[in-house]
Amino acid sequence: MRIVTKSRGGRVESWLLGLTVLALSGPACLAQQVSRPEMPAWTPYLLTALLLAVLAVARWRVRRLLISERQGVLAVRRRLHELEQANAELEKTNDQLRHYAEHDGLTGLWNHRVILDRLRQEVDRSKRERTPISVIMVDLDLFKNVNDSFGHQVGDRVLKEVATILQRSVRSYDWVGRYGGEEFLLILPTSGFSGARLRAEQLRLAIESARILNGLSGDAEAIVPVTASFGISSGFPLNPEELIRRADNALYRAKDNGRNCVIAMEL
Repeated sequence: MRIVTKSRGGRVESWLLGLTVLALSGPACLAQQVSRPEMPAWTPYLLTALLLAVLAVARWRVRRLLISERQGVLAVRRRLHELEQANAELEKTNDQLRHYAEHDGLTGLWNHRVILDRLRQEVDRSKRERTPISVIMVDLDLFKNVNDSFGHQVGDRVLKEVATILQRSVRSYDWVGRYGGEEFLLILPTSGFSGARLRAEQLRLAIESARILNGLSGDAEAIVPVTASFGISSGFPLNPEELIRRADNALYRAKDNGRNCVIAMEL
């Protein structure tokens, strides 16, 4: 760039001034002439591919997490099912053990310990509610002859048959237990003297008329003759021992009177 004036001296000064201005404005002019670098054409495709790869990895990880969670839920459900089955088996076993501990193994009736516990409870109820209570002692007559004549297997069958007769002939809230050997004990809550005596007579007739076979044949000669004696104690007792003692005394009197009969004592 050159600036020219008319005078010689002025021409030189103007030329120097022009160089100075060019020196100062040169870099700015050069910067305006430099253009920005252009983005390669394949760059968008690369960015898209990277984004798709990231999304694919994220989707794969989410799927793995869902599968893992589903497997965990299934494992928990399977374990809960196994625990429920084990708990059911345990409850079943406990029920069986409780049954064996409370019931007579042959007849299925309440055993000696439990029937006396029930008697104590019912006597307490009788005193609390001021209601009568009756007990019936049942003893099979000449049961030793049954074992000696027909064998102990037939004797066991007789005990089971008599237990069934007693159980199905009482009320739902009465108690029937095997007192020991061929003796049975019945507890009749709220039953007075006359009601207990009537029930004992019905039981006596049912046992006497029972057709219990010895297992050898079905003819009349194979029927095992069975009778029972009954002792009753009824009233408002002070304690269970009093009921048992009086019923036992009545039972001995029934034996002395020829067996197969009912003797009742009122408190």
